[in-house]
Amino acid sequence: MKSQREIAVRLYANPKLGTTYAKGMYHSAVFNAAADVKHPYAKYLLDYHTYERWEHSAKTDEQMQVLRETHGMTATDALFSWVVQYDPSTKAKQPVFGFSYLNLADNSLGLLVMPEGEDEPAQWILTAKPCKERMGCKSPTLLATNADDLGSW
Repeated sequence: MKSQREIAVRLYANPKLGTTYAKGMYHSAVFNAAADVKHPYAKYLLDYHTYERWEHSAKTDEQMQVLRETHGMTATDALFSWVVQYDPSTKAKQPVFGFSYLNLADNSLGLLVMPEGEDEPAQWILTAKPCKERMGCKSPTLLATNADDLGSW
């Protein structure tokens, strides 16, 4: 498993949680997140839901396989997300094989993804830490990274 690539995952509390976007349709993601990976660059979007909500959103055979493998991780204090690759230049979003979890009991964050064109999945286990709120700036609620310096990102 690859785990040496630098990554920064910024998690934002979803201000729309519980509000409707269509008749009978509710925003249910507790956190929205963006994961930036360096060398080679990749950006992933994550929406963290309760396990019950997440398992009902599986659409592919690969996602059903992930559900079978993660069935024992259904802790009430854990949130789960499918992985969507995002291309900032074209704004295209493409689901990719992988998933992420956020354990709210110890703030551990795991991300497993199969990058396009690679033979092995990339995997990270990080600790999400609270961020300072800054006035007039959209600051993340939590940050999980293995990078020493985010200033060059």
